[in-house]
Parts: sequence; C-alpha cells; structure tokens
Amino acid sequence: MAKKIYMGADSQSTRGNTRITLRNPNNFKIWKVIDSNNTLMASVGAARDANVIRLVPGIVDEYDEFAKRVNYKFVVKYIVPNLVRELKKAGFIKDENYIEFINSAFLFAYKDKLFLIDHDLCVLEINDYVAIGSGSSEAIGSLLSTEGEDPKTRIIKAIKASAANDIYVDYPIILTDTETTKFDIITEDLESEIIKPRKKKESSDDAE
Repeated sequence: MAKKIYMGADSQSTRGNTRITLRNPNNFKIWKVIDSNNTLMASVGAARDANVIRLVPGIVDEYDEFAKRVNYKFVVKYIVPNLVRELKKAGFIKDENYIEFINSAFLFAYKDKLFLIDHDLCVLEINDYVAIGSGSSEAIGSLLSTEGEDPKTRIIKAIKASAANDIYVDYPIILTDTETTKFDIITEDLESEIIKPRKKKESSDDAE
C-alpha cells in the first residue's frame, strides 16, 4: 500500500456573529494544488489568504517530482518564499518589528510528507499528526487517544470532539488524502457509517 497523508477539516466559517457553512469546493479549507500531483494544502485564519494561495499553480512541478527534492529544505527555501511573494502581491503580508507575519497558517502535504507553515512563516515537519485552528486542542486530545485506529476514523472523531466543544467548528467534515486527492463529505448522519469500531482486546479469561 502506498504511503499517503490523510487530511480533514470542518466546514464552518465565521464572520462576526454570523456563521457560514462552506459547501462549495472552492471554499473548502483543504484543496488540491493546481498542476501538482499528490499535493494538498489546507489553511486556517484569513479566508483571503486561502483565496490567493489556492490559485497558485505548480507549487510542485514535474522536475521537483523527478528530482525527488520535495523535502523540508524545499519547503523552507522554495515554497515559503513563493507563498510570501504571492501574498505580498495581494497586499496581505504585514510587518511587525521588521518580521513578516501572515494572518493564516497552512498545511502542505506531498505524498507521505506533511509540513506546517505557521503565522510567522516558520516550517515544522510533522511526523505523525497535527491540528491547527479552532478546536485544535480537542482534536489533538482525540488523535492521541485513537492511535492505531483507521486514519479516517481518527480524523472524524477528532473533528467531532472539536465540534462538540468549540462554537467555531461544525459539520460537514471534509476528508481527503494525497494519493487520490478526492474529497469525501461526511455529514453528522453519515458519521456512524464511516467510523470503524475499535477492536476489543482479548482478555485472559477468553483465551484458551
């Protein structure tokens, strides 16, 4: 089985006292990078930043794939400056004490690699799992408690935990992975059909 990164997001956006459910694929918090195979990005924060970055084509091109150079160094030296350049052109970069900040955080996933690009443009390579944005604390707690379960089940449980406690998180849940880059939309009604029950360990009393 090919190694891949699974990603999930909720569908709520908030403006002041109003919340919006993001049902149009152009508004999903996760997107397939244009003209780049097996590549996904996701964002939290300012929707305008996501508007700009989701339209940037070829973040990973054919040469990058051929040279197998998509790694931590590539993200730091090429992808982050590319994002900064596009956001500067749109006027969405702010300076604080000569340090550049953005109003968003991004996840960049390529094949079996996952990176966090934070508000201060630092890069962290993720070994196992990460959660960003509203409800991230609840999501991390859930992910910690479901190690060893099916990846999609873990993501659904994590977002369910966030939605139960954080007013800025809600259904439907968007699921995808870097192998297919196709999107599944999981409503609250469909959730129980997708979640796989945890296997029970045999107790010593049951063993022959």
